[in-house]
Amino acid sequence: MEFEQALAIANHAVSSKIARNLTEMEFNLLFGAWNNWNYDRIATHSGYSINYLQRDIGPKFWKLLSDALGRKVNKTNLRGLLSQLNAPIPNRQLQNQPSVDWGKAPDVSSFCGREEEIEKLTQWIIEERCRLIALVGMGGIGKSALATKVSQLVQADFDFVIWRSFRNAPLLETLLAELVPFLSQQQDIQAKPERLLYWLRTHRCLVILDNQDTLLQPGQHAGNYQPDFSNYSELFQLLGESSHQSCILLTSREKSAEVALFEDWNGGVRSLFLKGSCEASLASIYSKGLVGSEAEKHYLCELYYCNPLALKMVATSIQSLFDGVITTFLQTETPIFNGIRRLLDQQFQRLSPLEQIIMYCLAINREWTAITKLQADIVPAVYRASLLESLESLTWRSLIEKRSGEYTQQPVIMEYVTDCLIRQLATESITVQTSFFNRHILKLTN
Repeated sequence: MEFEQALAIANHAVSSKIARNLTEMEFNLLFGAWNNWNYDRIATHSGYSINYLQRDIGPKFWKLLSDALGRKVNKTNLRGLLSQLNAPIPNRQLQNQPSVDWGKAPDVSSFCGREEEIEKLTQWIIEERCRLIALVGMGGIGKSALATKVSQLVQADFDFVIWRSFRNAPLLETLLAELVPFLSQQQDIQAKPERLLYWLRTHRCLVILDNQDTLLQPGQHAGNYQPDFSNYSELFQLLGESSHQSCILLTSREKSAEVALFEDWNGGVRSLFLKGSCEASLASIYSKGLVGSEAEKHYLCELYYCNPLALKMVATSIQSLFDGVITTFLQTETPIFNGIRRLLDQQFQRLSPLEQIIMYCLAINREWTAITKLQADIVPAVYRASLLESLESLTWRSLIEKRSGEYTQQPVIMEYVTDCLIRQLATESITVQTSFFNRHILKLTN
């Protein structure tokens, strides 16, 4: 492979990513790395300082090229990687007849932000060859969009890519009846877990499974399956603990028990809890043309934990109810309404009774709360083990924050739970003993 071919590949990748060709400095870096020059020689050749090359422009260029190619690129592996991308590989189905089925994956043409998460997931998938990865986070936080974006970036490393959603709660046999024939190119129609594992070993496959939480049991601790879907637990255990060359990427509002069981930062099963995205949230605000200072826009993002879907909902309401003026909306001091309430209702209604009581306690305390105080607040008393199990479950649902044995809630969650509590008190439907509320009602109403 000649340097001109390498330059063409790099130029095409970068221009597709950021709509420009390589700069003169980037060309010099590419040329030097291709010829195995050290930074000292590249500096002499280009006229730039070695410090500038090593600490500034170099790292930026390798990150840009990595993002553009969907593969980790550095000065050392550049030549081998570009040669690999340029060479025909007969065993790679994507080189001849792309085997990709995106199903109902979301459109991510306007995706922004999440650079750190993308880099981490790409490393797990490409470099560390993780077998099972779970993206976990609140509803609307951007799990599906991130899974799609990452999958698009790394798809060149796979023979097959397939996206399926659990939104309609398919039985395991139904899912396998789609996956096995696709991954075997219709050679195999046996809808059995062991056949799926066989093809995951035979080919390098990327299987994205969205909305895993649809299969999980509401009203109990996080991570347990509904009776009709309990065999999914066995499937994911099989795929997590068995060796294969593929990657299963799950998205869910709560971490499942088998992911927690087999998760190992030095092994093939990982989970990533997603927090809000400031970039995506601000994009929702700007796209709606809201009027306000930069400080108000950032405050609005923080109020809703930078949840892109929540910000999209509230931005729409601000536009329709307050002529797009953020200040007027904030003056109402009513962050929970309409779509925001429905979004949070979906998660709160899945909690066990003890989890709900813990959420009420944290909302009333409105500050970091230790386990000992939580246990003292709950009437009637509960076993410490039950309390710990429920706290772990709430953590798996991304509904509470933890810090050195203390717990609290995100602002929007706290406001929502407080509102739920007030509504239940107003209708006298709360089942926790009155003494609990008598002790804290002044805090609640202040």
